[in-house]
Amino acid sequence: MPGIQLHPHDIVDEGMPQIISYMKKLQDVRYVFPEVNTIFERNPYPVGILPRNPVHEVVYGTGTMHAILPSYENAGLDQRREPGLSADRDPLMIIKDAMRDEPFEVIPWLNILNGHFEGPLLANNLVTDVDGNVIPHWLCPNAPDVIDFWEKAFVDLYQRYGFATYMIDRIRYPDWAGQEVNPKGLLTCFCSHCQSKMTGQGLDVKAIKESLRTFAAQLKDKHFDDAVAYFGQNTHIRSWIAFRQESVSGFVERLIARVRKVNDAFAIWLDLWPPAYSWMLGQNYASITKLSPALKHFPYHKLGGGADVQGLIEYVAHTEEEREAAFRAFKTFFSLPYDVSYETFKAEGFPIRFVADQNNLVRELSDSRTRIFSGIQMWNLTPDNLIEAVKAGENSAADDLLYYCYGWAADELFDAIQRHREKGTN
Repeated sequence: MPGIQLHPHDIVDEGMPQIISYMKKLQDVRYVFPEVNTIFERNPYPVGILPRNPVHEVVYGTGTMHAILPSYENAGLDQRREPGLSADRDPLMIIKDAMRDEPFEVIPWLNILNGHFEGPLLANNLVTDVDGNVIPHWLCPNAPDVIDFWEKAFVDLYQRYGFATYMIDRIRYPDWAGQEVNPKGLLTCFCSHCQSKMTGQGLDVKAIKESLRTFAAQLKDKHFDDAVAYFGQNTHIRSWIAFRQESVSGFVERLIARVRKVNDAFAIWLDLWPPAYSWMLGQNYASITKLSPALKHFPYHKLGGGADVQGLIEYVAHTEEEREAAFRAFKTFFSLPYDVSYETFKAEGFPIRFVADQNNLVRELSDSRTRIFSGIQMWNLTPDNLIEAVKAGENSAADDLLYYCYGWAADELFDAIQRHREKGTN
């Protein structure tokens, strides 16, 4: 049965009666994923307005926690609470109460390593790039206090709200986008904890840094094909890629073990990047899916798989010829076998087969017991585009669909899915 994701402003501003009425239009939605803590993201992204929100046309996420939890400041690491949060404006409690007699299962959705974190120990827990610069708002999976913070948060969430199943997102290293385009976010992490762990595993940290700097210099000099070839052949870079993947999978494994000490019923679902990019961000499907009964990834073909492809290309290239060369190299780097120019990509995204290709690859790479939800882009596209993506997801190795996201979707998109479902039952 499909699912759909909600943001806190949907619940507080619109109210659950309207939200429930729209979700029922989708005919067979079972799972509802309310976001508990935001990232730094425009709602909707990247343009447009919220079509049904009576309070805000646009909402900017600020990395805050939208749940009533104790303060963890004395423990040294905490997440800023959303200003104005109160018992009568508690999104998670509002949706819990509203769903008691409805045919939906609520699975809170948490962003784990990215947000507005604070506290006296924050600086010792942040991701650091190859040149020693901190990446703001990103916690390192190898940092010492991150697991402690999230164990407290999960336990307190369970005690207040009663939910024992959660979907966790942002369980990775930074990509190149965010509040601004910064490709050095990819060249991480070299905090003291990661460097110590790499050295302990026999990795040559100095050689890894030199190799990554060579790669970055080739990109800067517009030698895109050389940079891609160098990256793929360099043994130090390959060891660094494996280290990052082991770090993320190990973090998730430790987190699950911690919370299950409190309650064996805890289950963690995963929100991952599509496999075209996931390997570069520290997500290894083979290892991480052994830890979870379900995952969602987002093969949004219109957006290049959810990655800010256009932002990266415009950052590294400045003429039409350079951009086409950079885009060709990008497709090679991420094994994207699509005969599409950069200009066509900007207008149309990747071909629709990208959806099935990525879903099939997820199935191939994942644990056979893990249920796969194919993320469906539900904004900034036409009804025909949406149904095309739904059909591509349904006709792939994915087990089900997960729509992202409720508050960004215009009414005609809900209507299109309703017609598609009704047509399928005739």
